Amino acid sequence: MTNNIKYDNFHQYVNKAFPPQKLIIDPFLSRFYRPFSLRLSWLLYRSGITPNFVTFNQIITGLIGCLIISLYPTTKGFLTGILILHFSYLLDCVDGEIARATKTESLQGLFLDKFAHAITMPGIFISVGYYYSQNNPKFQFTILLICFFASFATFNPVNRLVISIVYQLGTKKDFQQYNLDEYTGNHNEKKKKKKNSFFLKNIIETDESKGLFFFAKNLFRHVSYLAIITLLLILEIIGIPLIYSTIIWLFISFSLIIKEFIILYIVYSTDIIESRFYKLERKFDSLEINK
Repeated sequence: MTNNIKYDNFHQYVNKAFPPQKLIIDPFLSRFYRPFSLRLSWLLYRSGITPNFVTFNQIITGLIGCLIISLYPTTKGFLTGILILHFSYLLDCVDGEIARATKTESLQGLFLDKFAHAITMPGIFISVGYYYSQNNPKFQFTILLICFFASFATFNPVNRLVISIVYQLGTKKDFQQYNLDEYTGNHNEKKKKKKNSFFLKNIIETDESKGLFFFAKNLFRHVSYLAIITLLLILEIIGIPLIYSTIIWLFISFSLIIKEFIILYIVYSTDIIESRFYKLERKFDSLEINK
């Protein structure tokens, strides 16, 4: 075993592997996997398998699922690939459960978990886009192009760039390029932007558990994409023309791209980078005071 923590029964294990407070941050759709993932993680926990080993297998399994969808663009291939992707997400739940139960959470494990998502999500859009392009040859180029850009959008590039700039402003103050004062000289223009874009900024800065922001955050997730392609497969199996499933998938892909442009506009037209920097700075200051 990776440690000396022992559980006498499954119920004790569940209390540590999936505590009630986890429901607060756990995506709604993920909860459907828990009855299965907890039993699988209980079995793997007793065999001594480590969380990181599970995550590595999650990455491999997810890539295999995407590969099968691409290599076998038939209903059977689509079904097989989706089932493998669901198993991959099951493993995504399992690794965290084992880590919490055995108290072996680590930054390396967190990195692997994020890396798994970063690889699998664009893989889903590329493989499913390729599947629909092969079955709709007249629109092949359009489908591939939209899904190609959607795969990039799964990385949330605008938000990641904002985070990167905020980090650089906080850690490279000695360099003129990262001196915040160099960018905030024109107060009149800044106030004008605040006034005209208050609603847009509020969408980003609002409580993450409410409203449009919460809906968007939970829609554009790994588990949501799995639910959508499963629904599309069901529509295909019951005989709905494939063109309708293709249109739905293109709508989802296009929405993902538009989401990035909306965030890009919000960042451009507000002082959100500055406000995030000061918010982070206040957090660090409070930590220093508490010490």
